Amino acid sequence: IMKQKILITELINQCIYIMTLNNPSKRNPLSLELINTLQKEFIYIKKNKDIKEVIIKSTGASFCSGHDLKEVKKSSSSKDKLNWLFKTCSKMMLSIRSLPLPVIACVDGTAAAAGCQLVASCDLAIASKESSFQTPGVNIGLFCSTPMVSISRKVQIKDIMYMLLTGDALNASKAKEIGLINEVVMKKDLEKKVIKIAMKIASKSFQSIKIGKEAFYKQLEMPIEEAYAYTSKVMTLNMQARDAKE
Repeated sequence: IMKQKILITELINQCIYIMTLNNPSKRNPLSLELINTLQKEFIYIKKNKDIKEVIIKSTGASFCSGHDLKEVKKSSSSKDKLNWLFKTCSKMMLSIRSLPLPVIACVDGTAAAAGCQLVASCDLAIASKESSFQTPGVNIGLFCSTPMVSISRKVQIKDIMYMLLTGDALNASKAKEIGLINEVVMKKDLEKKVIKIAMKIASKSFQSIKIGKEAFYKQLEMPIEEAYAYTSKVMTLNMQARDAKE
């Protein structure tokens, strides 16, 4: 029996790279195998000059259920193994942020724990009406500490604390209201909508988007005066670029 590919990739319209999480029977968990596979893909994408946009989607009823709990349990006998698992996942999430092109989460179904972290790590997120978002670790005695890093940088403190302390699932409308996702669409329109947004962004100057994305995330962590000084230099360099001169 051939082993099912846990990640399917394809290039459409010559510039949009679609990555599909493909382990629906287990609700697309972020196993170490999937984390490493995604990391290799992000390295490949960074080197590929044809790719202008990345879309992360899934098969089945769940977008991503978070860490593989069987794997976590197996690693729990060793502090070093557990730490390695969470560090490897964090490195993969940071790779999304450091990619020089936009990454869009195309969410259809449940995004829980590290799956919700994956959504928050993407630059944009569009979800079907049926989707839900959750940090349920508190329900099983495992506070969602690493997922909260990316989620807390996208939503207000009271909202993320509610998610973390109750473990309750938020529907797509509430997730949009708190800023975790950009848009909610009908399930049948989801992929078409995401590709339309991706094509719109791909039509812009890739050079300026590359400069802008890096600058955006860097300035977020700076005091305001430092951020203005840094972005003034970035704007100056951007103005010297070929696309801006055109």
